[in-house]
Parts: sequence; C-alpha cells; structure tokens
Amino acid sequence: MDLAAEILADFQSLLTEHGVKAKWKSIDLLVLVSRVRNEQQIDMGGFVESPDLSLRVAKVSFRSATLPKFGERIEVDDTAYRISKVSAHNRSPILNLSLTTTDE
Repeated sequence: MDLAAEILADFQSLLTEHGVKAKWKSIDLLVLVSRVRNEQQIDMGGFVESPDLSLRVAKVSFRSATLPKFGERIEVDDTAYRISKVSAHNRSPILNLSLTTTDE
C-alpha cells in the first residue's frame, strides 16, 4: 500500500468516528472540522458574527465532480459558509477548505 492510500484509510476511520455532515452543490460529504473560531466584527449597526473554520475532506468524496473553488458556498451542519481558501497538493488524498461567513 502506498503512502497516499494509507493516509486515506486512516482519514476514513477518523471520519467514521468524528465526521460532520456537509453539502457542496448536490454532493453530500463527511468532513473533519479541524479549526473553529467565532469572532465578532464591527459593522454598521453593531457587531456581527464572523465564523472562521477549516475542513478536511477526502478528494474521492467529490466523485467525478471538479473540486470546490474559492467563493463557492458549502453547508456544514445546515449552516451556509463561503469557501475562502482551497489548499490541495496533487499527491495528497485530502483537500483542505477554509470557510467564512457568506456575508464577506
């Protein structure tokens, strides 16, 4: 078994234990939330919530679809977010997504 296959197998077992449901376009995903920060920013009329979180998802979860891109929307636990950063290495089986509020 090559390294990428071993990483994917270990990642799949983590998803089984700690995965969170997400949806991108019409694809149901199981993801790991690796970092969550919820801040407030000042805006006209007061403070607004400004969530910031990172997801890890197996690339094979997207089947034949293209991978998510900057600016697209994704739902995590029925809450909509905007993708603010996509990090992927062509040899890694895992895609890293940074998310923020849909308002930004």
